[in-house]
Amino acid sequence: MLKRLIPLPILLLNCVWALPVYSQTNILYLNSTRGSGTGTYGSYRSAIADSLDNYQDGSIFDVDFVQTHVPGNLATFLNTKPIDYYDQIWFDTTILNTSYVLNSNDFTALNTWAASSQPEFILDSSFFARNHTSGVASDSAAAVTINQALALQEAGGGIFIGTDDGYFVNTANQILWNFGFDSFFAGVANITSNGSFVGDLLLEPESVGADFFTNHLQGLSTSHVPIGTHVLNENGGNRTIEIYENLYSLSPGHISHIGASFNTGDFTTPIDDPTTVPEPGSVLGLLFVGIFGTSRLRKQR
Repeated sequence: MLKRLIPLPILLLNCVWALPVYSQTNILYLNSTRGSGTGTYGSYRSAIADSLDNYQDGSIFDVDFVQTHVPGNLATFLNTKPIDYYDQIWFDTTILNTSYVLNSNDFTALNTWAASSQPEFILDSSFFARNHTSGVASDSAAAVTINQALALQEAGGGIFIGTDDGYFVNTANQILWNFGFDSFFAGVANITSNGSFVGDLLLEPESVGADFFTNHLQGLSTSHVPIGTHVLNENGGNRTIEIYENLYSLSPGHISHIGASFNTGDFTTPIDDPTTVPEPGSVLGLLFVGIFGTSRLRKQR
């Protein structure tokens, strides 16, 4: 793909507010969402990759998308590029618990890349169901995904793991185990209407409309995300990291659904409380994002 280095546009909103200037980020997007229990969702994952690749006319993200991620793909892509070529690796992995996609060659290549990159992490167990059923991602679902990629870019790059509930998380947990995490994606839990967002990971700089919360989120089953402090092994640079909550539900218990290894702010926005959240002044000044939680959508298996 021809990389297009185009200056970001100026956003005019009564007065001039400049969007942050991002350098281009190379993303390797590996899709292993397939098989029993996933319907035809895996067939449409290219729409998610396209929403990243086409953002700002292709000037921000250059995405190498693998439609059917099989053992050895990761090693092939990493070993045929300079060690610092990929800034982010996205694992879109919802596959039944009898399957482990990554092999020893993949982990050798991943750990060589990680030794150079010292990756940050975003763990998202809502990713499968919020982006699924057509060849075009909804505006709201695309905005959330773009915001996550921009946040990971600002944090210096790293690994995104998107998965589903506990029946589908073995490959996701392979990755966590490789880096020495002492807890993993686990269990089956619904994102309930009394949940809350913490920080701005999902809310800016792209505005997220009310339809995302209504149509893509509430009532969906996910796994628990391992929140808290983790001491990574040598594959993770022997670092101590903390996974901060970015989305949780309060019932039937306090359950984390999305987390990141970098702090993305300290405000909390309840899903079921119509409210208006100011965008950070350094990004969009006086823009406001309305967040509404109304009806529930049950994921169809």
